Amino acid sequence: MDFELELIHRDEINFAYIPKFLARLKLSETKDAAKQKKAIMDMLAGEVDLRSKRELIEKFIEEHLPKIDDTDAIPDEFEKYWQEQKVLALSAAYIFSEQEPLRDDIFKCLDNRPSVLQARGIGERILAKMKEFVEVFVQGMVA
Repeated sequence: MDFELELIHRDEINFAYIPKFLARLKLSETKDAAKQKKAIMDMLAGEVDLRSKRELIEKFIEEHLPKIDDTDAIPDEFEKYWQEQKVLALSAAYIFSEQEPLRDDIFKCLDNRPSVLQARGIGERILAKMKEFVEVFVQGMVA
């Protein structure tokens, strides 16, 4: 892994590499895991495009990676986690601004943008779910 990290440091690190590094981290011996995690975090801190994602990736490593038994499932689990985080961020923006998000912002959370015919219905369903989430978990709660 060290060699591969060094090799990638010479090139631009792509977000797609992250699940591969997470799988290697999961397979590592306990004594090497801390060193490998530090290498991943340092790599993320060194890349301008990835710095903003560092906290979420670290949260995935701490909270989700230990629960995954099959390393082949890591890319799918990471993608699922990332999509959930997008929706939570959009919900947080909605809560903060108290304005409904634009449909284009909602569609950015999806893997594939829906067709023009489907866009309105899908956008309305997602927005309704967000409003329901805010109503249940946020409104009326005392900080």
